[in-house]
Amino acid sequence: MSRKSLLSLLAVLLAGASFSGAAADASPAKPDSELVNLALGKSYTLQTPYPPDALFGQTEAAHPDDTGKQLTDGEYGGTTFSNPAFVGRIWQGSRIVTIDLGEIDTVQAIYVNVLQDNKNGIFFPASVAFYVSENGKKWERLDDGLSGLPTTLQGPATQKIGIGNLNRTARYVKLDIPVQSWVFMDEIEVLGSRDRSGKKPRPNDGQPQPQKSYPKAGSKAAGGIRNEVLLYTGEWQYEPADWISYTKEDLKPYVSYVDEQMNRKDYMFDGFLFLQYGPLLNGANYGASGLPTDKADWEKTLDRLFRTDYDLGALDQAVGEAKAELKSGYEAKVVISIPYPRTDQSDFGDVDGDGISENMNVKEVGEEQALQNRQKVVKWYVDEAYKRWNAAGYKNIRLAAFYWYNEFLSRQTTIYEDRLIRWTSDYVHGKGAKLQWIPYYFARGWSDWEANGFDTAIMQPNYLFHNTTADRLDAVAQAAYDHGMGVEHELSDGVLTDAALRGKYYAYLDKGVEYGYMHSFKAFYQQVKTLKKAAESADADARQVYDKTYRYVKGVYRP
Repeated sequence: MSRKSLLSLLAVLLAGASFSGAAADASPAKPDSELVNLALGKSYTLQTPYPPDALFGQTEAAHPDDTGKQLTDGEYGGTTFSNPAFVGRIWQGSRIVTIDLGEIDTVQAIYVNVLQDNKNGIFFPASVAFYVSENGKKWERLDDGLSGLPTTLQGPATQKIGIGNLNRTARYVKLDIPVQSWVFMDEIEVLGSRDRSGKKPRPNDGQPQPQKSYPKAGSKAAGGIRNEVLLYTGEWQYEPADWISYTKEDLKPYVSYVDEQMNRKDYMFDGFLFLQYGPLLNGANYGASGLPTDKADWEKTLDRLFRTDYDLGALDQAVGEAKAELKSGYEAKVVISIPYPRTDQSDFGDVDGDGISENMNVKEVGEEQALQNRQKVVKWYVDEAYKRWNAAGYKNIRLAAFYWYNEFLSRQTTIYEDRLIRWTSDYVHGKGAKLQWIPYYFARGWSDWEANGFDTAIMQPNYLFHNTTADRLDAVAQAAYDHGMGVEHELSDGVLTDAALRGKYYAYLDKGVEYGYMHSFKAFYQQVKTLKKAAESADADARQVYDKTYRYVKGVYRP
């Protein structure tokens, strides 16, 4: 899973050939030769929109803003990210740059020069938001500047993203630059004239904003689910070989809250996300790493999932037994994960009976054909899941949603990643299901999840796995609320034996009370059967993990 390999993206290597481009919405009202760079040598602030992250703050210190004026000193870094003219920033949502021009002038155009170096995880922002103000308090949001170069450009390449024809008087200029992996920028220009001939800004920051909230528990968008647990199923090389799968007894403490003697007392989770354990023994991976999977691999995961006495079959039995013993009114909802259809797979296999293996490799068949073949593969998988579901005749579980397995939008491998997901959303909607996503910490695409057709998105804080402070949870809680997302709760087997890790897990719960996401639609990541181990444990501290989680999902937990 990406959450544990996230830090691998922090490594950077030296770059090679160069390319540059320019992308501004329009030219200034006056020729650039008649304008001056009002920002040259000016001071500014460079901030994160949410509490800064201790770990990534240390990481980006390798590409510092040494003078506090590197973005306005007129110095460019070429196309080598290690050039000290560049200021590098990583994740944490975006960076907000506010420049004080020193006096009110007329602003005609604003540009930021940015770098893309695909292999080193440095990407152009898709857009940049621009603002102007005379007093630094009331702001006019101008048009966004859009990237003019493709997301798949390998680079290294630079471009100026900006807007022109502004004719606004302003002392302060603000840029909000999305950061979804690394962003490297070396210069910001504010072109204009030292007079007040322009029009005054029209403050619009107080206009009605989209409703901010966490996803509603049990909502239609959530497929009726309130509390969802992630259940990995797959093969591995260790013993027992079938450890990453679930029997009826394994699922008992997930469907039902059980006491220390494993007697059912109440219901526990009502949503069950079955997703692939990523690596296969043949070297392939259901995600974006390793070798690409093929049709046989996708059939293998369906074969495992639909076994009579494991996974879905076992869940149906476990729910049936719980209903026979506990009060009625409970419904168990199932979410099935869609493996990632990789753009480097040249020989997936024939899914539509035409005798031709589907080639999804963009470099071999081009963007349009690769998209069509990826759509064929997703359609085949969803149809096959429904075919097997209907044949199984489950009596106690409902198929509520599908889940997009890849935890980031791979816009650097295809320009049509967004189109594929929107198509997938439309297709599963036509079947009566929803589409879920759980991106990792500020992953590519996190902020525009809804525009891409996901019905719900829940962000991974990755706090449990990283050596960082609890401010990480504050940042994710605030960002999730601002963008209508939920918060994933993460625990590993180490939580049961390590007091420090247990404290980190409880911090998720404590923040859930503080910010209110305890009462929202939420998900729980576990290693493999971690909560089952907690329920069965004779150790009081380990058992308490299970008991506190129960109180939390019921909305009555208190720190």
